[in-house]
Amino acid sequence: MEKFIDPCCEKCFNSKEKPCDQFVECCLEGPLCHESEPCKKAREAIVDKYSHSSAFREH
Repeated sequence: MEKFIDPCCEKCFNSKEKPCDQFVECCLEGPLCHESEPCKKAREAIVDKYSHSSAFREH
């Protein structure tokens, strides 16, 4: 997983054809559809990589 739109694992169903209703929240706090510490760590790494200000997570 390198980008927010990349699925975290095979359990992630977000796609162009079937978008997740909680996509933004999932990218910032997820995963929300399943529990997985590796997926959570991967999402956190992407947020850390692309957040450029301390207020990034506040909006």
